[in-house]
Amino acid sequence: ALQKLQAEENRWAFTQTTQAYDRQGRPDGGVMVEKCDPSQPPDSQWTLVLRDGQPPTERQVRAWKKKRDKETRRREEKPLGQVIDFAQAKPVREDATQVVYELPLKKGASRRFPEEKFVVFMTVDRATQGLAHVALRTRGSFRMVGVAKVDQLELDVELQSIDPAYAPQPTRLKVSGTGKVLFVRVGGSAEIALTGHRRVTPYDDRFTVEVGELKVLDF
Repeated sequence: ALQKLQAEENRWAFTQTTQAYDRQGRPDGGVMVEKCDPSQPPDSQWTLVLRDGQPPTERQVRAWKKKRDKETRRREEKPLGQVIDFAQAKPVREDATQVVYELPLKKGASRRFPEEKFVVFMTVDRATQGLAHVALRTRGSFRMVGVAKVDQLELDVELQSIDPAYAPQPTRLKVSGTGKVLFVRVGGSAEIALTGHRRVTPYDDRFTVEVGELKVLDF
């Protein structure tokens, strides 16, 4: 099921709408709307449409792009699929349509987080053999970077079929957490909706060479 999802990576354009919430569950600022189109050149694949519910200024666009580029360069964590210990998977709940598996993370999975404090739950649809839901949960509190204490961290990803010919795609994500930085309590959540899915050809796959003649195939 995960391999089917990975095979579709970078083959879907979509609109991403994010709303953050404070510890009391109240909206923290307006929505942020971004568009992703993997068929475009790398530096143009993401576009900022709204920031705090308003069209962004040129300055805000530059700051957003700088932050996104910086986060991309500093991304050291491996994809979730590479750190899950599938050999230890066990079914914990099932019915006629779905099976829910519990999976631990591999030892040394992360440089920043203790892998024993995390567990993953994957819901697989029996009929399609595709993922329907992925959840990441923490087991107890832990410290990171020496000064931050994480009490609770949760991530939920809902997937839906966009086209029966392809693997279900993420359509809604929710992340929440609480903890303490130095002596200050922190926490909050965010909900992310992915809409308007459109299957595209990745930018790097746009060009095809045929023997005897160079052709750029339409897509």
